[in-house]
Amino acid sequence: MKNFQCTRILTQQDGSMMVVALMVMAILSIIGIHAISISSTEQQITVNAQTQQTAFYDADSGVQYTLGCIEGDLKDNTIDNDTVLPTSVGSTVAYAYGTPAGFSFLISTPGITMLSSDSGGDTFGFTSTGKAENAYVNAQSEINITFRRSVLTPFSFAGFGDKSMVVNNSGVTKSYDSESLDPAKNDPNDPSFITGSEADVGSNESLTTKNFALINGDGIIGEAIDGTPGVANIDVGTVFAGNGPDYQDRIDPDPLGINSGGEYDPTTYADSADNDNDLAGVGTDIDLGNGDIITLEGKSGGANYYFTNIILKNGATLDIDTTHGPVNIFIDGGELDAKYGSDINPNGSALDFAIYSNYESTASNPAIQFHNSSDFAGVVYAPNANILMNNSSDIYGAIWGSSIDIRNSGELFYDEALIRKYSIPTNDLSLFTWEEVQ
Repeated sequence: MKNFQCTRILTQQDGSMMVVALMVMAILSIIGIHAISISSTEQQITVNAQTQQTAFYDADSGVQYTLGCIEGDLKDNTIDNDTVLPTSVGSTVAYAYGTPAGFSFLISTPGITMLSSDSGGDTFGFTSTGKAENAYVNAQSEINITFRRSVLTPFSFAGFGDKSMVVNNSGVTKSYDSESLDPAKNDPNDPSFITGSEADVGSNESLTTKNFALINGDGIIGEAIDGTPGVANIDVGTVFAGNGPDYQDRIDPDPLGINSGGEYDPTTYADSADNDNDLAGVGTDIDLGNGDIITLEGKSGGANYYFTNIILKNGATLDIDTTHGPVNIFIDGGELDAKYGSDINPNGSALDFAIYSNYESTASNPAIQFHNSSDFAGVVYAPNANILMNNSSDIYGAIWGSSIDIRNSGELFYDEALIRKYSIPTNDLSLFTWEEVQ
C-alpha cells in the first residue's frame, strides 16, 4: 500500500518540473537580455567618451599648431611682425593658418586678441574648438588659452659684469624712477629722496662685495658658459635690500648684440654717423682738455655718433642735448676715459642717452673708466669691456660690461624707467593660462 501511494505522488508532480524549467529559462532570458542591453549601453558610453576625447585632442592640437605657426612667423625676417600678432590692447589679428590634414579644429573668430601689456610681456588669447562625431553623438571641446610673448629686459640690472661684479668698501647701489612725479622717487639729489630697492647687481661667474657695501636690490649669480654655478664672495658687512646671493640660470652676456653683425655693433653705424654735421673737424675722436666743453645734439628719431676714443681730462664736460631727440654714441675698438671731476650728460636723463662699445679689455686694462668725482648720466653697454668706477664717482642709469669694479664710495643710481624703455619683444611664446570650457 505504501509503495503505491509514493508512486502516485511522483506521477502527479511530472508537470510541475516543466513549469520550473520554463521559469528558470525565462529568468535566464531576462538576465541575458538585460546583460546585452547593459553591454550595448556601455559600448555606446565608451564610444561617446572616445569621441569626446578625440574632440579634446583636436582642440589641443589647434592650440599647439597655432602657437607653433605664430612663433615660426615671428622668427621669419621676411614677415611683418605686425601682421602676426596685434600690437595694442584689445586689437585682433585674423587667424590665417588653416587646419592641417587629419585634424578637425577651429580657431575663434576673428582670431588672436591682445589682452594686456606689462613689463613681463604682452599677453594674447584665443579659443580652439575641436570637433568629432560617431553614430550616437556630435562631440565638441573648447579650450580657452592665453599666452605671452616674452620680453628681453637687458637693463633690469643697475650693474652686470659677465665675468666679475665687484662692489668695494662703502660702494652703493640705489634706484630711482625718472618717470615718477614724486621728487622723493625721481631725483637722487633731492633732500627728500628715498631710494627704491631695484638696484640689482649681478654676474655669471663672480659676485664680490666688501665691507659696508650697500646693495639696494638683489645680488644675482648666474652660471658660466659651461653651466658651472657662479661664485659668491660676500663680506659679512654687506647689506642687501633684496636677496643676496641669489643663484639663477645663466644670464645672456650680450642680449643686445654688440659683436660683429649684431644690432648694436658699432661698426655698422660708421657710415651713418652724425659726426660731420654736428662736430665738424673733430673726426672720430673726442679729446677734451681740462675744463673744456663740447655738446652733442640729438635729432628726431635719434642721433648716432661714432668714435674710436673719448677722453675727458680733469673738469671737462661732454654735454648731451636731447631737446630734439635722443643721442647714441658708438665706440669702435677704443676707450672711454672720464678723468677727475669730469661730467658726461650733466643735465640729461639716462633714458635719452646711451654709449655702446665693442672694446675687448685685457685683465689689466679697463676700457671704460670713471675717475674720482666724475659724473655720468646714461647707459653704458660694453659687454666685452672692463668698467671701473673710481672713488666717489657717480653714475645715474645703468652699466653692463664684462667686469665691473665699483671702488670705495662709488655710487651707482639705477633708473627703474630703463626696464620699461628697453623691454624688447622676443620671438619666444609660452602658455600663460589654459582652460577647457566644455
